[in-house]
Amino acid sequence: MHTSAPPKILAAFALGLLTACASGSAAASSSSAPEAASAPQSSQPAGSSSTGRAFAQTGPGDLALPAETPVPAATATPASGFNGQSNQVPDGYPTPTTAGEKLVAGGPPRDPGPLDWAKPGPYIAPAWTDFTLNSFAANQHLATTYYFYWHDLTDPARRARYSGGQFDAPPDLDHYSFLLPETHEREFSDMLDAGLDFVLPVYWGEPGHPGRTTSETYPHYWSTEGIPPMIQALDQLAAGGKHLQMGMFYDTTIMANADLTTANGKEYFYVNVRDFYSRIPPKYWAAVGGKPIVWLYDALWISKFDQSSLDYLSDRFAQDFGGLRPYIVREVQWEQSKGVTPQQPLHSDGLYGWGAAANGFNPDPTLTVAEVGPGFRNTAYCSGGPDKNCFDINRQNGAFFEHQLQQTLAGTHNMLALETWNEFSEGTDVQETVQYGRKYIQLARTYVDRFKSVRGSG
Repeated sequence: MHTSAPPKILAAFALGLLTACASGSAAASSSSAPEAASAPQSSQPAGSSSTGRAFAQTGPGDLALPAETPVPAATATPASGFNGQSNQVPDGYPTPTTAGEKLVAGGPPRDPGPLDWAKPGPYIAPAWTDFTLNSFAANQHLATTYYFYWHDLTDPARRARYSGGQFDAPPDLDHYSFLLPETHEREFSDMLDAGLDFVLPVYWGEPGHPGRTTSETYPHYWSTEGIPPMIQALDQLAAGGKHLQMGMFYDTTIMANADLTTANGKEYFYVNVRDFYSRIPPKYWAAVGGKPIVWLYDALWISKFDQSSLDYLSDRFAQDFGGLRPYIVREVQWEQSKGVTPQQPLHSDGLYGWGAAANGFNPDPTLTVAEVGPGFRNTAYCSGGPDKNCFDINRQNGAFFEHQLQQTLAGTHNMLALETWNEFSEGTDVQETVQYGRKYIQLARTYVDRFKSVRGSG
């Protein structure tokens, strides 16, 4: 069985930023949202229109954007929280059922409780009927990246570690926020400059769900409130003749040790997918062979799952989205069932191994995704070395990244994923920064073009 990263590196991904929240200075702990309590895990994922992206049209015409669903007024629910959790929810959302619990990865199976917090957007049957997709061909070779859109650096109180040099910083902190369409338009345009075909925004679900959330951007909820500005950015790009698709990077660390073999656990697993895609016009969905992409992170926060968990997700998606089924890409921790006897292999459309930013390229031929990253550094808030899940993997002035990109050219993967676009707190960012300029965007473009050309795609 493959491993995506050594156990201590995985632990750093899962727990590292919680340390920053618990032990950082006041200035440090006030920085941007899940910079202090992360996702894929992490503390907590494309250049010009000349990339030759071939779409297989699955239906005619563009889709009209309906009126936005109103965002409830933000009102705190008085309940205690824990590092990595927040029980503050907008008015109209239920207090999380975990309000009195301290969640720990690998805990006992836990029923997620009522799912009344789950509120889909407008692009769902029966009210919405046009699920026309701009799909990639099933045999097309593609490139993507993980987009951590939780940042709001327009508030000086949230950006001390950026302006102070502890974290890599975007060039314009005053205009870098999940609430600003201009932020997403700039980053999406740069992704296209890097030769990427689709973006994978990390999704943490809706306020009120029982999994891990954070309060640093309260009263705004980046995971849901960041989606409309991203759609506006895609609209602006499309108006200028540029096209980028959007898939779902399902940060499964929000699963609160759910048992995905039970009826309620399966539905909990599904509604997060439903509520993400139903907020996005189908014309922007990243799809392969007519199947919208659901990219699963690891299984540390899930107590049980088997093939029926994935099959249920697929069946429910088809019910709500005009018969479409998802293109499921699993992290290697999903290669076998968990908590089920006897253990069984799982099957889906793709397989990848997280951890390239720290560990380098994984040449395992069973992986369908070539994962690459520029280096890893969480020592801005973590001290004590590897025994304390603290790592500093040197970028080697881009050589660490370029060597991995070179290795992708000899493989048989059908996708290439950059890990990550902008997870600054772990030093895995390839986007334009004050520290590195556009070096990593340019490196990516050179090798993404070659990755596609050696496979006859691009």
